[in-house]
Amino acid sequence: MNRRKKTNIAVGLLLWVFCVAMFFPMLFIIINAFKTFGEVVMDPLALPAVWNLDNFKEVIRTGNYIRVFLNTIYFAMLSGVIVLVFGSMAGFKLSRMNNKVSQAIMLVFMIAMMLPFPVIMIPLAVMATKLHISNHLTMISILNAGFSCSLAVIMYMQTVKGIPRELDECADMDGCSGYRFFFTIIFPLLKPMSGTLAVLYFIRYWNDLMLPMILISKKELYTIPLSQLSFYNQFTQNRWNLLLAAGLMALLPVIVLYLFAQKTIISGMVAGAVKG
Repeated sequence: MNRRKKTNIAVGLLLWVFCVAMFFPMLFIIINAFKTFGEVVMDPLALPAVWNLDNFKEVIRTGNYIRVFLNTIYFAMLSGVIVLVFGSMAGFKLSRMNNKVSQAIMLVFMIAMMLPFPVIMIPLAVMATKLHISNHLTMISILNAGFSCSLAVIMYMQTVKGIPRELDECADMDGCSGYRFFFTIIFPLLKPMSGTLAVLYFIRYWNDLMLPMILISKKELYTIPLSQLSFYNQFTQNRWNLLLAAGLMALLPVIVLYLFAQKTIISGMVAGAVKG
């Protein structure tokens, strides 16, 4: 066995170890989400004696999960649609400008993307309070899309650079310009990148805790992360089975989405790796 083959085997084994280590917490949640509290405490690594759905029924009843689930869907989808529409338009315009002004604007977007959320958390909360948009899911979604769109703008700008400018000139000569040109010709060409960003942003918004935590106080507007936090504060001492069941219910939609959208994410990333 040559040295290269040994190296490949060693790397493969190491990757399998990492895969098992990454999957173990998920396996722990799945197993214990179907147990009673006593079973979780006595032997957390054993399979449940009876696989039942009592924990999930209790979570749905106690945590008003259906309403929380719909709130999260609305929050994630509205924020995502705003980012995709306005991010694509901004990326297209900045790419076609290609001057010092566009470069300065792109620098602002890059700086905004690198800023950690805690840095802007307090000013954001103060601004939201003064504008009276706290506890307003639609306005919070718009605000969320506004300060998180930097990645979309940058990725769209890189993708648009691969679309020839001659297309703009031909469309203009045929009388198709402005918004009509963008949404009928350019935007469909950005489909791979749009699919990738849609998945990435949906997962990001689905798991977003910090912004809803500082701007939402009404329980009827809770998103899943906020509901999870409330569950933790309420059942951290004696209802671990409910916590794990709630965690599994929160994870499953994102996992399913990611599994079905892997090819979309990869194709979009490749499309964004065009010449700068």
